[in-house]
Amino acid sequence: MNKSLDFLGREAQIDELRSLHARGKHVLIVGPSGIGKTALVQHVSRYSPLLICEDASSLCRICDGLEQQLGWQHGDLNVIDRKNRLLAHFEHRDEPVGFDHVAHPAPRVARFIAHLIEHVPVWIACRSDQPNELGHLWQHVYNFTRIEIAPLSAGETRTLIQAAIAEGNIQADARHDLDELHRMSGGNPRLLEQLLIELATREYKIDSSFGLDLIDLDRRIHEINLAIKATASDRTK
Repeated sequence: MNKSLDFLGREAQIDELRSLHARGKHVLIVGPSGIGKTALVQHVSRYSPLLICEDASSLCRICDGLEQQLGWQHGDLNVIDRKNRLLAHFEHRDEPVGFDHVAHPAPRVARFIAHLIEHVPVWIACRSDQPNELGHLWQHVYNFTRIEIAPLSAGETRTLIQAAIAEGNIQADARHDLDELHRMSGGNPRLLEQLLIELATREYKIDSSFGLDLIDLDRRIHEINLAIKATASDRTK
């Protein structure tokens, strides 16, 4: 996707996130997978101090991620000692900490994040702020400013596709099916990007419903293959 258009339609949310960061607020960023939560958090972190834990699936992985950013070695410390060392560090520093991909947090993870909430600004990116998604963290939601990331509008989708055509990345006849490509992606930037990649790598006859269905099928197969590889990678950790 055109890098200059990475945050098309997200300008207001970026401004709000920067303001919340400057005011030391807790932030809850909500939206479905692929909507751009991670990109927004990382964008803010480029301009403002924000440690980001990209894997909050376990206390051990949280320690790994935060220690790496702090330049720490854990040596022979067990995970409890590592957690306590991190808590002691943040209790004396007003350093915001972000947790990406938070979903069904384990009790130890929820307790760790809840403890941090008492001392430093905490950012959480998740698909939903409902109890079944946040677990024990749900009782702390009232402390957070909620930012919901909306899908791209049809106009924003058209702008991205037309830019891809202008750069010669996808076939020119895609301009006749802008609304259909928006429908297929649902305004989700990741799904739209996958559709554009399919258009860039194969020649489709998209002037028919069959061609459009084939694009979507190839995109779904690609997504499934990535998920299988990610699952296999997690099992080897």
